[in-house]
Amino acid sequence: MALSVIDAGQLHRQAQKQVFSIEDIPFGEGVDRAKPYAPETLSQLYFTPSYSHFDDRERLLYNQVIALAICEQFIFLEEHLLIPAVENLLAARKATLSADLRHCLIDFVHEEYKHSEMFWRVLEAAEPSWYQRREPVVYKSSQLTGKALQLITRAPETFVVWIWLAVIFEERTIDLFKKYDADPDVEPLFKAVHRFHMLDEARHFRIDQHLLTEVYDKASPALRQFNVALLKRILGMFTSPTRSPWAGLDRVMAQSPRLRAYRAEFARDIAGLGRNEAFQQANYSREALPMSFQALDHYPEMAALQAIMPLYEPKPVAA
Repeated sequence: MALSVIDAGQLHRQAQKQVFSIEDIPFGEGVDRAKPYAPETLSQLYFTPSYSHFDDRERLLYNQVIALAICEQFIFLEEHLLIPAVENLLAARKATLSADLRHCLIDFVHEEYKHSEMFWRVLEAAEPSWYQRREPVVYKSSQLTGKALQLITRAPETFVVWIWLAVIFEERTIDLFKKYDADPDVEPLFKAVHRFHMLDEARHFRIDQHLLTEVYDKASPALRQFNVALLKRILGMFTSPTRSPWAGLDRVMAQSPRLRAYRAEFARDIAGLGRNEAFQQANYSREALPMSFQALDHYPEMAALQAIMPLYEPKPVAA
């Protein structure tokens, strides 16, 4: 059964009605550095035994660095994957995309540029000395990763993996804000930025469904299998994270050298996040990502994702 999609013209009209300005976000109020920048459950080590080694000050610092890493990750995905992929798709399919879908994708690009600016501004407000040059401090990618993404985005109808990454991470945005919204103690400016981000991404998820129909569904079975293998490789870096938890931990250990005595325990727990049921349940489960999992259910080849997303169990799709 084909995915149920909302009419592209309706999505474009929603974009016009729901438009907001960056100036609607209260950046002038600054950041309260005494508060956590993210809900505690977004700190990966929260789900592990070694989290108990942190005292309150160390937990706050770790939380804040992880929150900065989340913002950097969104900037990275938007600037280096989604924006160039959609721009190149628009150029390649100029004559074949419907006018409504083309307008939706133009909305998409404009909004992703806005989101990137929002995240840079909150990073600058939180740690002005770190972000003087608008370069990532926590979530640094390798040159090889950058070149791989350039290859993917230059051929968006071949490397269709980017569409599935958009599907999953746009719904992750919705789930992430639910966690922010449920936490009364989280820093207000960070909460506001994630709220405004969610407002657009909920609609972007619906646009992604059009991209699945328009691009992914037209790929050959062999090309799909190739892209599923890529998806496993890329998504696995998030479902079994190492870079951001270690970045946060290294910052904390630099200020609290006593924690270095527990480095082996931290290493064990970080290495085990991909199999940590509590972490997976909170972040990569049908409860956290119901729409993404439902979309995956339509494609038998996506059963392969169980290797890196252990709580994904495909469900039959009604005829």
